Parts: sequence; structure tokens; C-alpha cells
Amino acid sequence: MTAAHRPLSAWVSHFDGTTLDPVNDGDDRSDARAFAHFATGWARTTTPWGDTFALALTDGSATVVELDDYGRPIPVTPEIVRAVERVERDWPDALPDTGDLADAPLPLRYWLLRRLAAEGDPPDEVFALLPWDLLDRAVTSLLTTLDDPAAPGELVEMRHWLTPAVRGLTGPLEQLDHGLRTDDPRVARLGASGLLDNLRHIPLSRVPATSLARLVPLVRRLGAADPLYRHTARVVEARLVGESAPRMSVRLNSALDAAANDEDVREHTEAVADEAFSVRFDETQAGWVRVLVQVPKPTGGLFGDRADVFAPIRVAPRDESPEQRYWVALYPEGDKLVGVVSFALPRGWSEVDCDAVPASADDLAAEHPDVLLPSLHASIPPSARQWLEIADDLPAGHPARIAAQRFEESL
Repeated sequence: MTAAHRPLSAWVSHFDGTTLDPVNDGDDRSDARAFAHFATGWARTTTPWGDTFALALTDGSATVVELDDYGRPIPVTPEIVRAVERVERDWPDALPDTGDLADAPLPLRYWLLRRLAAEGDPPDEVFALLPWDLLDRAVTSLLTTLDDPAAPGELVEMRHWLTPAVRGLTGPLEQLDHGLRTDDPRVARLGASGLLDNLRHIPLSRVPATSLARLVPLVRRLGAADPLYRHTARVVEARLVGESAPRMSVRLNSALDAAANDEDVREHTEAVADEAFSVRFDETQAGWVRVLVQVPKPTGGLFGDRADVFAPIRVAPRDESPEQRYWVALYPEGDKLVGVVSFALPRGWSEVDCDAVPASADDLAAEHPDVLLPSLHASIPPSARQWLEIADDLPAGHPARIAAQRFEESL
């Protein structure tokens, strides 16, 4: 196999031994990894830089230095460069030796693993090269802040360093931290709900077991801090420790058994509940299901009071047809928030679940109005009215408001 030595970083600079040329020949918005002239003929090397060496490539006549996010050369030792060269020699079926690269600069480890994750199929253990101590410190700091928001823990900037291994983890953590530090319940709520929802799905095998264990008490604290998070937090905590937890989920078939006689209306009812959260599924012989959701009213606290609560419902056909999603606008009824939708089931068996964190209008801001509109058409009148009332207070371009306007125009 012929080794292809391409830039690891998005930025490079030609180097004549004395001065660096402009980044990417003057176009710092381009990506050096995609430059055609690096496809063949380049070899991994180092070049002297001050008292050390810089990561570089050479074609025998020209030398380019690889740069970090700040446009600075990446310092290396000859041993580290030889380790990188061995990885590139077997690309993309490379197996980096974590011992050889443990002392490599963080930008080099990040770019190497990001490119390897995109182009190859590396084993999970190589992602131990990423700075998981940042995640551990951030979680510890968040627990300190949750104990006393007036005396927050240390500020830990995780940035993008862990994204080659997993996405959707550090962003919500930093958002939660920022919301708590600035006493902004809305931002804290977005971070908490994003973290819990993402932890239901993101692959965890690349995250070290010690870091997963540190996340457990944080998830448990979020479930205790707000009753709307309680169920999802239990599901996530069980997943983090490799166990299973009771879910708000049932399996339904669009075709029920025939009724005993022509006068009977065949129906099937299933309910799932814990001490605070309940969902009832009433299925008819016509292949429709009516879903009643009851959750506790928010109690303020760290995440504030909320009048805009939507219970997400996921419908996943077993034949791998596209999933369907509905958001039930919940309205107050006694000490509960309640909402109902009714919709046709896909043909055959489907899993229907309400395990996701109840959403706010802010959470729906990234959805398309066409995705939200079926939820309005599926809502019973009280839920639809609640949706319309929430939409009235949203900005004109918010997708939930646009969906509400289209719904009213269709009546």
C-alpha cells in the first residue's frame, strides 16, 4: 500500500526555512486537506522551528508546515512524527499506538482522530488519546454549581476537542454550565434537555468508562431538579451503567384482531406510568391510536416555570420505514399538565414511545414547520388551543408559530 501523506490540519503554510507564507496561500476559509496537489508525492517530515520542530510535509522541493486553530505551527518531536507516519502508511486501516502519541500536541491528536474517524473505522480505544479529563472536570464543576449556583465550580472550556469520538455531549454541557453561571433558566434548560436527549442516542463505546461513571451523578441530579426530566434521566442513567430502565414505550400493530361480532368496536388500551408521569395508548380497529400524556407541572427552581411544554412522541415502524414524530402541547389540569393527540399508525408493528425530555418552544426552534404541522392536526381541541396560545407569544419566524398559522388557515 502506498502511503498518502495529506495535511491533518485544515490550515497549512509554505515555509522557506525562515518565514511562513499566508495561511492556505491566502485563503484561510479553504481546507488544506482537500487541496488536490496533496493527493500524491508528499512525505511526512519535520522542520526546525525555534528550539523545537514543527509538523510538516515535503514533496522534495517545497515544505509546508501544519498549523493549529490559531495559525501557529504544531510542535513535534521526531518520534511523534514517525508515529504519525506509521499511521498514515496503513491509512485508512490504521491502528494508532496510543502510547506513541500520548504526548503529541492536542491539535495533532484531534486532527488525526477526526480524519481517521471520517475515513476509516478505528477501534474505540484509540479515542483515549482525546482529553477526556476536560469532560471529567466539567462534570465535576457542574455538580459543584448545582450544589450552590451562587458559588459555581471552575470554568472548563471543552471546545471541540472531543468531537472526533462523540458529538452532542460537550455542547449541551457547556450550555448548561453557562445558564447556571449567568442565572439564565432558559439557557440552562436548553443545555439540560439537550444533554439528556443526546445521551439517549449517542454512541458511548468511545467514551472511557471513568467518564461515563462521572456523568451518572450529574444525570441523577438533573432528574431530581425538575420533574419533567425525571423519567428521561432514569433511562439515561441506566444506559450509562449498561442496564435497562422502565420506558414510556409500547408496541402497537395497525391491524387489531377482529371483533367478536359486528356490533363490537374492537379497541386495545395500554398504559405505562411511574409515580409522576403517565402515558395511555388507546388503539382502534381502524388502525388509529389516541395518546394521552400526563406529566407533573414544572416547579420553577433552577430551570424556571414553563407554560410552553410539549411532550414528544416517537413512532418507529419495525419495517424500518421513516420514523414519525408528534409534539403534544400540554395544558394545565389540576396539578398536572395534560395533552392528547390521535393519529393513524403506520402499517404493521411500530414502537411508540414518549421517553424524550418534554420540549419547550425553544427546543422546537430548529424544526421545520412542515414537520410540526401534523402535530397540530393530530391534537384534540384543548391541546391545539394550547399550541396556538404558545405560538402567539413566539417571534414571527419561529417554526412553531408558522405551523400554527398554517393550521389556522386550513380550518
